[in-house]
Amino acid sequence: MAQPTEAQPQLQLRIGQRIEAEHFRGTIRYVGEVPSTKGVWLGVEWDEKERGKHSGEHNGTKYFDCLFPGTGSFTRPSDKINVGQTLLAVLRERYVDEDKDVKDLFLGQSGIKVDVYDFERVKEKQKNLDQMVTVGLAHTNVATTADFEETQKTCPNITDLDLSSTLVETWKDVADICAPLSSLDVLRLNRNRFHPLTDQLSLDYGFRNLRCLALNRVYLTWDEVELLEPSMPKLKILQIGYNQFTELGKTNKTVPIMSQKVKGFANLKELHLEGNMFTDWNQILRLSHLPKLVSLDLSENKIENILGPQDENDFKALKSLRLNDNCLRDWTSIDHLGRYTGLTTVWLGENHFMDTGLMGQASGGSSHGTDSRIVTIARMPHMKNINGSEVTMKNRLDAELYYTKHVALSTKNMDQEAIRAIHPRFEELCQVHGPPDTSEEYLKATSEILKDRLIAITLVSKDSIDGPVKATFQKKLLGTMTVKSLKNLAQKLMRIPALRQEMVFLTNDPDYENVKVQVWFADDMRQISYYDVKEGEEIIVLDKNRANK
Repeated sequence: MAQPTEAQPQLQLRIGQRIEAEHFRGTIRYVGEVPSTKGVWLGVEWDEKERGKHSGEHNGTKYFDCLFPGTGSFTRPSDKINVGQTLLAVLRERYVDEDKDVKDLFLGQSGIKVDVYDFERVKEKQKNLDQMVTVGLAHTNVATTADFEETQKTCPNITDLDLSSTLVETWKDVADICAPLSSLDVLRLNRNRFHPLTDQLSLDYGFRNLRCLALNRVYLTWDEVELLEPSMPKLKILQIGYNQFTELGKTNKTVPIMSQKVKGFANLKELHLEGNMFTDWNQILRLSHLPKLVSLDLSENKIENILGPQDENDFKALKSLRLNDNCLRDWTSIDHLGRYTGLTTVWLGENHFMDTGLMGQASGGSSHGTDSRIVTIARMPHMKNINGSEVTMKNRLDAELYYTKHVALSTKNMDQEAIRAIHPRFEELCQVHGPPDTSEEYLKATSEILKDRLIAITLVSKDSIDGPVKATFQKKLLGTMTVKSLKNLAQKLMRIPALRQEMVFLTNDPDYENVKVQVWFADDMRQISYYDVKEGEEIIVLDKNRANK
């Protein structure tokens, strides 16, 4: 690449500086010579893996380190390298400058241009920067603040600011940018790379009114999060997913992990930790004394086992918990989860042990095809919503009766202690509903009732009713399941958004022999039994964007 030209005669590049080149952003990790070549090279760690060529080495010599292998490269100083602008400069360029073609917005890989929807209308509406409330400056070259009073006067009403994937270097830079924005409520800093924070700074002048902060894929440590926390006294929502966390800060090895509680965050209500690498529930218990934590997202982690509350204050305020896409090993974790009495909403999908049925690994077998949702309802007495579907009183009654019967059948030759270890709610449910009758006479008398309660159906994905089958899934469902819940299940299995689904099945016409009629699920709030769905039915799931009735 060419040496610097007269276009940037004063450009000074340094280690730690954020730069943009050819629509890629990165951080300078090395400045100097690289034998056997002449002249100055920049060693850059790129945010996007596609731009990198190595991990900071050349001919066996290591010049700099990269967080992710293969994200580094060497490049010459050049007038093609941009080092950032002020917030106001980028705002004016994007929303006011008539000569600037702001439609040329590039994301991710070099050369891929993204059209901003209806941009001219939005730009015309927001020419008056003093009226702007929500500002999106992701993937721009914002790096620093402008004059405090000028910024305050120019855009005093910004409440939601997106600075994801920019050239901001330090947390002080972020605070300086935010300081004039006295109404700022939501700040998004996803995919940025900041200088490591080692000491607590007084940054409340920039973050004092902040209520929502997004730090997904920023790759800071939890210790850095705790250093920032005192500057954000009003923080209610913290999104900090995909940051490779395995622990919540350094711990004292002489003290149990779960007792080393995370402190501060006095007003935090929602914490999003999805996509990290937690394996140990003891780490999660460190969050259990946050006084106002209502919602916790732990989806896409690697948690293997859950422990119940260790004291009466553990997750006392928690109502909603996402644990889908983890590595839970058996139903014991669900039993422990049921002991958090304030918890009413859970997501547990894609934990594969649940496919083993009622008894799971503890008994070495499935349970006559018992649906995992039924088992989950029965084992967790306080749940009102599971995997996005409401648990009605009828759902719970059916599930608990069905569960107790199958436990009684499958544990006939086991002693009480062994049964209690595998099914801790069994005795309680027997006291509520009465001990199940497992005699042969009773089973024969009730076989039809049980059959009606659990219906085997096949969900079939098609583009049209008469079209070819794209995918099929066999499930056993309660007749009390609502159409809305069935659509949520189909969304999970078929990746068709529930709002785009139409469901229909073909059944025999009551008046004409060998004639099929279409039965459409027209009311999402109806139970599937309302439509007289029978054992063995095929329910066709159509995507409205493709369907041709």
